Amino acid sequence: MKTALFIDGSYMYDAAKRLGWNIDHRKAIGVFSKPEDLYNAFYYAPVTDSNDERQQKFLDALVFMGYTVRSRETHGDPRFEAMIATDLLVTAPRWERAVVASGSGDLAHTLAALRAQGKEIHLLGVPELTDLELRNQSDRYLDLRELQAQLERTGGGRRSYPSVADDGFTSEEQSSLTRRLMDNLEDELR
Repeated sequence: MKTALFIDGSYMYDAAKRLGWNIDHRKAIGVFSKPEDLYNAFYYAPVTDSNDERQQKFLDALVFMGYTVRSRETHGDPRFEAMIATDLLVTAPRWERAVVASGSGDLAHTLAALRAQGKEIHLLGVPELTDLELRNQSDRYLDLRELQAQLERTGGGRRSYPSVADDGFTSEEQSSLTRRLMDNLEDELR
């Protein structure tokens, strides 16, 4: 069955903070599809500083792993829902199953439309970070906690995450967190 992956990088970062373990993006492609059945793997990545070499190296590494990277410069809350919805709808004739890593309810209508076309939608995430209507519009919910053995990054140590108890980050703090994520990911990819 032809499969496509649509991964919101900001959502996966928040999920990793919540879980306390690192997600290996290289493993993720193989966990959800055999190479011969993969249509494409899209990764939506916020760029907080277009001149930051480390961020560019991370994006390049994602491409090397097999992702089609969609990135744009963001300040504050990175919103990729329109881009994800567009890619889901435009590429739908080329795949039968989509694995979507996002928690945004703004994608619920898109998922409903795809299911009406006979597409199978698997939603990947953490329940407390996922909109209930989005879950309702998926065929299957894949809880990241249950996939730790297959997706956890090993061999590079653990990244330390700030406490998720304080959800009131300023845009400056969010930019700082994103920069730290990119720094840590670059270190892991070395």
